[in-house]
Amino acid sequence: MEKAKWIWHPGSFELYHSMLLHNRRTTTRTYEGGERKSVYYYPMWRIDSPQKNAILEKTAEISEPEELEFYANTKTANMVVDGKAYPVGSCVRLEAGKHTVCLQGFKADSFPAFYVKGRVFKTDRTYIVGGSDDKRGRHAGYSEYYTEPCDNPEIFKFLYKKMYPVSKKEINGGVLFDFGKEVFGKITLNNLDGRERFVALGESMEEALDVLECQLGLNTSGTSFTSEPVAFRYIFVPELKGASAELDFEYLPLENKGEFKCEDELVNKLWDVCAYTMLLNSREGFFDGIKRDRWVWSGDAYQTNLVNYYLSNDSDIVRRTIRILRGKDPITKHINTISDYTFLWINSIWDYYFYSGDSDFINDIYPEIIDMLGFIEGRLDADGMYERKPDDWVFIDWSTFDEAGPICAENMLLARAYESISNCAKVVGDKKMEKYAYERHARIVDDINQLYWDKEKGAFIDSYKSGKRNVTRHANIFAILFDYTDKQRQESIIKNVIFNDEVTKITTPYFEFYELDAMCKIGNYKYMTDMLNSYWGEMLRLGATTIWEEFDPTKKGIEHYEMYGGKYEKSLCHAWGASPIYLLGKYALGVMPTGAGYKTYEVAPKDMGLGKISGTVPTKNGNVFVSFDGKTAEVVSEIDGGTLILGDKKYPIVKGERLIATI
Repeated sequence: MEKAKWIWHPGSFELYHSMLLHNRRTTTRTYEGGERKSVYYYPMWRIDSPQKNAILEKTAEISEPEELEFYANTKTANMVVDGKAYPVGSCVRLEAGKHTVCLQGFKADSFPAFYVKGRVFKTDRTYIVGGSDDKRGRHAGYSEYYTEPCDNPEIFKFLYKKMYPVSKKEINGGVLFDFGKEVFGKITLNNLDGRERFVALGESMEEALDVLECQLGLNTSGTSFTSEPVAFRYIFVPELKGASAELDFEYLPLENKGEFKCEDELVNKLWDVCAYTMLLNSREGFFDGIKRDRWVWSGDAYQTNLVNYYLSNDSDIVRRTIRILRGKDPITKHINTISDYTFLWINSIWDYYFYSGDSDFINDIYPEIIDMLGFIEGRLDADGMYERKPDDWVFIDWSTFDEAGPICAENMLLARAYESISNCAKVVGDKKMEKYAYERHARIVDDINQLYWDKEKGAFIDSYKSGKRNVTRHANIFAILFDYTDKQRQESIIKNVIFNDEVTKITTPYFEFYELDAMCKIGNYKYMTDMLNSYWGEMLRLGATTIWEEFDPTKKGIEHYEMYGGKYEKSLCHAWGASPIYLLGKYALGVMPTGAGYKTYEVAPKDMGLGKISGTVPTKNGNVFVSFDGKTAEVVSEIDGGTLILGDKKYPIVKGERLIATI
């Protein structure tokens, strides 16, 4: 029997920890006289607080007596059993029969949470929101990590392990510690001389030694100092050579269930570096980067969710991330203030259902999807297209677009969001919305093909209003990836955009994700293999221990660390760069669901010039192991419903049996 879980008003746990994490970012500033200080960096969007009161209830019939033990994280709480209230710490005996248990609580400085030991009435997601709350009838919030009465949901549960520098070097009158790779946690410095000093941190050696320009640092005093958790590789203690350093490395206990190996050692190393990048950025939710922001951004999360399905397949962190991004009503801004990030948030919910089969979560979050749709539609133009409003940020990618009127790539994401809403509506049985959203999706796709296709350029242009006929890769990549245009136009895009050096190339791992996904989708696997070696591989050759936020191979030296006008502002550990895990699992191993939650799935391994490949893809109910040498495939699966596809032949995969087939 499953253990009881701590439960709370849906979203309160996520909003509470979001409130904390989005308000702890720091950066360094130089003051008059050259003094360096670490200062608070304010988030750019509204940060919502959790609900302070909660009513959660359950009615059930029991066939035998049951003992209930009631715990809460606040004294202002009751367990009401069949109309009679009991305080925290009570033990109540239920006789056989029908009962109603109602948990009520208030906590001003965080959120109320409840834990009941029992059999039928143990706390879990079967409790629903009661009272007059607008979420009435929705399931209680919970987490798989909080299953003991001694757990405190106000404290996010991390693991810790002690780490020490791999080298210590006297330089520039001080001492430089190198931990060998990017790390995160609480630094302890010992053998200090008692003076106040600024200790510089860096993802690179150059940053740590540049005391006046480094982005993060510590203001220390005394002979021993312990920091708040920070990210770095190098520590430079100036004007002191006898200091020592150690680290309590802080991480989330996510198991890497996915694996990948091939005969190309660079790709093997890349997979490991991507997995480590994911580990550092997998926390209260999926972060963008572990050093600079440590915030949850929807565009980053959309991709890291997908990587997660091929690495850990942890549903809990995906649900947390989705709820953190959504925030509370009323909706006044796009998610992260970015319109495309709102559309990607919707798309991420459908992806989550498709990979997990978790219809309960879709039912719970569905009203919030519909509220978000209302916000979106209130900002569309008379033709139902999205055009940037003065207070919106249209991102798409770090690139230059023709932004006159509705932008093509942005409206492709809008069309995709309508498609996802239609799919979610089908899951919850909202036939009216299913039909409406699909029709809106089809209308926008039709408008895109009529308004943005440029016959002479053989590509989609950014804007049909300006007359500039500017072509960027982004909308054209989406057209292939989302199947939003016909095969003839896709072939034209490959020729006139993807393999056209005059069209500005992608320089972020963020959009390389989409480009490589699109190229693999049409069967051009060599394009991906070449990019893994030339783009991600070059980062590794330059010494990267985690994947960078952006990479331009034409840059040299410390130019690689520049971004946003700052000398070292680029993140050298950015989760959106971990996409090779997703791409290798989905296309090289060829494992992907064809029915929600892998009810049905296919294994279609591909020869990508990597020699013999092997690996494991995790699913909700078990793992799928695949090996392939270009001719012979071997599959061992822990789940039913699979089909091996080799060339034009198909073979049923039987759970627990080894399947070997040859082309």
